[in-house]
Amino acid sequence: MVKILNTVKEKPTKRYADIKIVVYSRMPGTAKIKVRNAEKPNDVIYTPLSVAKLMIDLCDIQPSDKTLDPSKGGGIFYNNFPECNKDYCEITEDRDFFKYDKPVDIICGNPPYSLWTAWLKHTIKLNPMKFCYIFGVYNFTPPRLQKIFDAGYKLVKLHIIKVNWWFSTSFICLFEKCDKENVISITAKAVLCECGNNHNKCKRGRTETIKGVKKKYGMNECPNKK
Repeated sequence: MVKILNTVKEKPTKRYADIKIVVYSRMPGTAKIKVRNAEKPNDVIYTPLSVAKLMIDLCDIQPSDKTLDPSKGGGIFYNNFPECNKDYCEITEDRDFFKYDKPVDIICGNPPYSLWTAWLKHTIKLNPMKFCYIFGVYNFTPPRLQKIFDAGYKLVKLHIIKVNWWFSTSFICLFEKCDKENVISITAKAVLCECGNNHNKCKRGRTETIKGVKKKYGMNECPNKK
């Protein structure tokens, strides 16, 4: 099921303006976590209440489900979960998602954009039956989706949405371990030119100089085409 939603125009409240941003250091040999004040942090994004409620509804949370908000922040997800066995992570409260190791049925939230690969890896490690995340257009990539599919999940619901103050169109995705069909098909590897080269070596759309004469190739022609 694929749905396209109207643009969300509600604006963030002032109480989110002085929220703290968390910067993880993932360099070898370090385990530092720094917290600093930031007026407009990239990794702390206000999620509109209407979007949070939509995601929660998609999850179809039951009273017996152990449900995790992986990055609580102001509680826009956690505080709106229906009656269930709920829990949360929040780095500013020393409840690091990457250290969370309890059994969980559902994970629902809006992860920090700069930690997508590590975040998904830990999500899969926790092995929930369902997880619902918001992907930015640059994070919604075929290789990343393929890793999720390889872990046994199906993309069963997909909503496309535009929030006015976010960088780009976003994709709300519900993944589930089930026998349902994926609502999307992907080609994980890039499609190469007929010449067999990647974009660094293919001459489509490029200019080259041959014996002092410049030759420009159009996007629809390749001199090395087999």
